[in-house]
Amino acid sequence: MPVVNHTLPVPAFLEHTARFIAGPITIGVEYRVLDEATILDYYGPDARAKFPNGAPAGMGAVINEDGLSIHVFGTADGYEYLRFDCFDDAPHYHYLDPPSSRNVVHDYDAVAHGPIVDWAFVALRTRLAEMLTHAGVGDLAATVDQRAIDEVLPAVEAEARRMLSIGHPVAVG
Repeated sequence: MPVVNHTLPVPAFLEHTARFIAGPITIGVEYRVLDEATILDYYGPDARAKFPNGAPAGMGAVINEDGLSIHVFGTADGYEYLRFDCFDDAPHYHYLDPPSSRNVVHDYDAVAHGPIVDWAFVALRTRLAEMLTHAGVGDLAATVDQRAIDEVLPAVEAEARRMLSIGHPVAVG
């Protein structure tokens, strides 16, 4: 069962996010650290109250996660609509509706589906328009150019693998 909150997740740190434009969609790749300090810096001292419905399964009471995040933005508006958080302890993905601050988080079952990074790339190749529609942006989904997506995905995947091999945030330029 998904967790629904009305607070968006900590946004991508653009200085650590490589971005790949594919027509109306921009895919971002970021190695991110999500810990208590980051959360408090972004949300302030009442951070926990902003997420009354909880966190993904596997996240401890004290949050200290890191790993790859794959972001899907609208190129024209810059909004993030999908995110795949490929964390070791609590892999999950988000459907985001920025105008309403709706954040639907689905736990990822690695036993059933294998590594989340691999699954995320399959989803981008085969389910992106459907996932965007589910996120509430059917108009954007209707403009997805799968050929453009397919053309950038090898570079996206190479950058993701590079970031994973480094194992910590790196500045992108």
